[in-house]
Amino acid sequence: MPFTTPPKNYFLILFPGYQLLDAAGPLDIIETITKHPPINGLDTDVTLTVLAETLSAPPTAPIPPRGASYTFDLSGPEMQTFLRTDGSGGVSGARCNPRFAVDLTFEQALEGLRRDGSVEVEVPSADGSGEWVVEKRGVDVLLVPGGVGTRMERVERGSGERMLNVKPSVSFVEEVCRGGWVRDAVLTVCTGSDLFARTGLLNGRRATTNWNAFDKVAGRHSGVKWLKGRRWVRSKPQEIEGQDGNEKGGFEKEIWTSAGISAGMDLMLWFVAEVYGYDFAKSLARKLEYEWRDNVGDGETDPFYTREGSKH
Repeated sequence: MPFTTPPKNYFLILFPGYQLLDAAGPLDIIETITKHPPINGLDTDVTLTVLAETLSAPPTAPIPPRGASYTFDLSGPEMQTFLRTDGSGGVSGARCNPRFAVDLTFEQALEGLRRDGSVEVEVPSADGSGEWVVEKRGVDVLLVPGGVGTRMERVERGSGERMLNVKPSVSFVEEVCRGGWVRDAVLTVCTGSDLFARTGLLNGRRATTNWNAFDKVAGRHSGVKWLKGRRWVRSKPQEIEGQDGNEKGGFEKEIWTSAGISAGMDLMLWFVAEVYGYDFAKSLARKLEYEWRDNVGDGETDPFYTREGSKH
């Protein structure tokens, strides 16, 4: 086990246009951990804190959240797949839009982290009484999903000023990581690695991403050691030894990255296997009725990519 104690506090970053399964797949695995007694003496009472730019739940569709002062530019060729094809000009998924409740804004979280390295979250009492209590949590694991939102541009309604949609998320993640507030690891799913790479903290490290977006993502971040066609990649801090300057990201924690969408579940199960043991991770996959690709290890070529990647 690479950690002195098992990670307890998982923090999820959300933004408008995130891919639902990027977040929901790993979260279901994390939540299932809590249904088990301690494993080999290791605590399974883990927590989840959901963070976003505002308390308004970010939509999975490429639409702004309630009360936003901006819209999205969906005019580019890549964005045309998110427009309805019935001639209405509407955005697909606008009325089928699952959302997670947000616990804290980025700024609220940073206020606590700057103060004493923890955040205060109001949560249901663990005794099942229905009472709510305030709990202090440090950041053990940071989970970053991907999705179309990682590459959309916001347009301010009045001024027309443009900004990368995930710029606030990038700034938050960078400060949390550079501030030394992440105890164990960053886990990215799909193009969440694109978001994380924008911080500069992935430079010099091995990583992968959604293979449909691979060439564009890799082209934006030449300092990263991108591995195409891999299901998941675990980068240890030792990879940055001997590097300096811009070649070294400067984040001396583990970084786990996965390919697209469902690959995040494989990454999460391997992470659980590293923390609690392979047998426990296998039992979680069985309980979730998920065919875990446990035959594809760190940095190994994904047979699914070998079979399907050439078609795209």
